[in-house]
Amino acid sequence: MRIRPSIALCAVLWALCLMSSPVRAQNLGFQINRYEPTTVGEWSFLVDHPWYSSTRYFAAGVTLNYAHNPLVYGFSTVDNSFRQTQSIIQHQLLGHVDLAGSFLDRVTIAASLPVTFLERGQRVGDLAPVSGAAVGDPRLTVMGRLFGQPDRSPVSLSIGASVWIPLRKIDGSLPPLSSDLDVRILPKLIAGGLVKRLRWSFTAGFLYRPDASLGTFLIPDGSTTGSSLQLGAAISYADVPRRFAIGPEMLLSTVVVGGHAFQRDFTTLEVLLGLHYNIAGIIQVGAAGGLGILREPGTPDGRALLRIAYAPMAKPEPPRVDSDSDGIDDRKDACPLEAGPARKDPRTNGCPPPDRDRDGTPDERDVCPTVPSGDKPDPARPGCPIPDRDGDGVLDAHDQCPDVAQGSEPDPAKPGCPDKDTDKDGVVDSKDQCPSQPKGDHPDPAKLGCPDKDTDSDGVYDAQDQCLKVPAGGHPDPAKPGCPLPDRDGDSVVDNEDACPTRPGAPDPDPKKNGCPGLVTIKKGQIVILRSVFFANDEAVILKNSFPVLQAVANVLTAQPQITKLGVEGHTDDRGDVAHNLDLSKRRAQSVMQWLTDHGIAAGRLTAEGFGPNKPIADNKTLYGRAKNRRVEFHILEPSSMAQPSADAPAAATASASATPAPAVAPTSGPPEPSPTDAKPGKKVRGKKGKAVKDDSAEAKPKKKRRGKKKDSE
Repeated sequence: MRIRPSIALCAVLWALCLMSSPVRAQNLGFQINRYEPTTVGEWSFLVDHPWYSSTRYFAAGVTLNYAHNPLVYGFSTVDNSFRQTQSIIQHQLLGHVDLAGSFLDRVTIAASLPVTFLERGQRVGDLAPVSGAAVGDPRLTVMGRLFGQPDRSPVSLSIGASVWIPLRKIDGSLPPLSSDLDVRILPKLIAGGLVKRLRWSFTAGFLYRPDASLGTFLIPDGSTTGSSLQLGAAISYADVPRRFAIGPEMLLSTVVVGGHAFQRDFTTLEVLLGLHYNIAGIIQVGAAGGLGILREPGTPDGRALLRIAYAPMAKPEPPRVDSDSDGIDDRKDACPLEAGPARKDPRTNGCPPPDRDRDGTPDERDVCPTVPSGDKPDPARPGCPIPDRDGDGVLDAHDQCPDVAQGSEPDPAKPGCPDKDTDKDGVVDSKDQCPSQPKGDHPDPAKLGCPDKDTDSDGVYDAQDQCLKVPAGGHPDPAKPGCPLPDRDGDSVVDNEDACPTRPGAPDPDPKKNGCPGLVTIKKGQIVILRSVFFANDEAVILKNSFPVLQAVANVLTAQPQITKLGVEGHTDDRGDVAHNLDLSKRRAQSVMQWLTDHGIAAGRLTAEGFGPNKPIADNKTLYGRAKNRRVEFHILEPSSMAQPSADAPAAATASASATPAPAVAPTSGPPEPSPTDAKPGKKVRGKKGKAVKDDSAEAKPKKKRRGKKKDSE
């Protein structure tokens, strides 16, 4: 505690205070001691951690409380610091006599009486230490548990209230620093728990206390008290089996009336470190030491506590054991390992009734007392198994064919019945992946009960076919069933018949030319001609210089009878009328088809179609591009294994490389333009009386007309 007159009047006021007695007011003087011990038997000194009757029923003890400098006198300096000059109470020793009891495991009642044994210090005015022993205000406390057990649950909550009886109001001769003139009341809320070896508490309370002063000082700061808010916290290491605990505690109190909350001279903060031990579960001793960090009147700069109490701990009941889970404790169960009902006779208490076949049905209710009911008991006959007339292991109650054994292949959809075989192929339907189709002479090894497939229709079933999607053709490979003989250059002529096995060519009736490069080759589903087919200008008449290349196409069809359908396509450039060019291209394709028919190729193997300018493969803006677009193409349509999607066909339509496509119509008049196969790109071509132009130029300059028979290339 600090009493602080102003430094500005230091000498005069200090003298006045010493020489004159303060004017007594109605509440002049109050109990200086601020330490209130927790309920005896608790594992704390400053902050409550309640106990109830499941822990103990009764506790009694004494707490010795030594305080150093709980009440001092001094001055405030210019920098608002405090300079002590005298100790009104330098040494103070009190004893607290404590009693407590609990009932219903929910309510605890406690009482504490403080007795001052010794005070030493210097008198300042009317303020002086007690010269002998003095009794302080007794305190009565009631606590109630809301939920949880503070020393058994991780979280618990309790409420409580303390009341102090003002002895000085009854006996005015008591020292003014040992008792109050009015009743004090402290309601509080206590949270606490025990988590493994961590014990914790938190308290919040409001102390109602009428305003009181130690004297009529000019500046009352540091010499008054009043109603205050109290907050406490404690945490400790708790070894419950060894009945030991140690940990810090803290209590903060601040006067909340008069706008003084949390001001320096109206706030106290005291911290302690406490140690507790219960001897033999009966005698509890504890010691603590701490400091006053923030100080009001009665807060010492140092405090020491010693407690000894008779606090017997309740002996825990032995754990209840029920080995057979029949609700009867093993200590009273005559058959602790066999579940049974409770009986008055201790010899049969907890024992099951007799059951000779040990099927769980007592003999008194068992229709078949010597035959176990098994896994499938008969609901109509307690203790008996369900019958099985056909002896197939499926009890009659569940057997849909009770007189017919299910056999080795039972029907999964009809318990107790044999499975059926719809397609009569020897594979029962539950396993048959093709239940309505017999597996035949060539079953599919990957699909039970199904016939094998021939994906490439080459007569070799897929299970043996090493080339599932490639027909063996007319020259099957004897070393690889279902595969054709090797054809290294991919020209459809097998290597053992290919006169040029490493150079792509085309089939030829002449063995010396068969498979060698010539006027045609088979590539990407087409018979690719390496020279153009020429027609009379704007006509469908084939010129003689085209007969060799058409004969080469006929030779391929003769040598490759597996080509059963060939499509002949006619195309033009973009010059002239579209409808005219469509008709012209179709007539020219028909002329080629007719030529092939006349030279031994069956008409049923051929089709003819004209596309006019609709499928260009080069830029119609150039002489060279238009020449490329005027063409005839031969597409293999059947078999499908040799055919190629039409989107890929233009790339190999003629002997020349493809160029950027553009709309094309074949010319109907004007001088003939050179074929790209007759005039290579980059070389000059001269017409009669015409100027030389390059094939790859953007557009050829106009040529002079020349006389004579005109011809047009495709």
